[in-house]
Amino acid sequence: MIDDRIAARRQEVRDDRRRRRLRRTVMLVTVLAVAILVVLIERSPLVGLEEVQVTGIDRLTDAQVRDAADIPLGTSTLRLGLGQAVDRVTDLPLVREAQASRIDPLSVVIEVVERQPVLVADDGERQMLIDRDGVVIAEGDLDGLPRVRIDGSVPAAGDTVRDHPALHNAHRAWEGLSGPLRARVERYDAAAPDDLALVLEDGIEVRFGRAERVAEKVRALGAVLEDVGSTPITRIDVRAPGAPVVVAE
Repeated sequence: MIDDRIAARRQEVRDDRRRRRLRRTVMLVTVLAVAILVVLIERSPLVGLEEVQVTGIDRLTDAQVRDAADIPLGTSTLRLGLGQAVDRVTDLPLVREAQASRIDPLSVVIEVVERQPVLVADDGERQMLIDRDGVVIAEGDLDGLPRVRIDGSVPAAGDTVRDHPALHNAHRAWEGLSGPLRARVERYDAAAPDDLALVLEDGIEVRFGRAERVAEKVRALGAVLEDVGSTPITRIDVRAPGAPVVVAE
């Protein structure tokens, strides 16, 4: 009886081992089959990208955005890497923000927010458009935008105003001006980082100097302009905002 029980127990152990080996074998075969299926699907034209749409562009072209995104048609939609594509698109100087998403399993849309120019940097030979963040976005000129005249060469597209101290100083002054005063400035003459003059639309020159204590200078300038009213003047100096100087015609 004891031998029979021992034999039965040994048979149970052997059967259990066989079942475990069978389960492992089935699991391995299943995993391998799934892996092979995934590879076949991933390489199949059935999951190839069919369309890339681009929205929100004005100065940029569809081709420029698609080239930057670098997700060609036919790319497997299982490995698009949309996050990396967005990073590449936002590297374009004209792009402020971008995002990419799937429209359907085989189509993608890239939504772009372009940078908008607020200033024109001018070195006498070239003009570059500057956005509110101080990014040099493109070569060109736009009517209605105030001009920043600088010595030396204007920075290249993709650079920032920080690469040119005098231009940076002018941009900081632009940032600090109140809306009404900003609208009256026709030109910024940035001869040096500490030598900035604003030329108003009526021809008045405002000696502004370095873009520090900007709020005080803006208040002083506003007060002087209000006080002088229609009195013809040629220059206002607010470099010492506590004691502004006015030069009449």
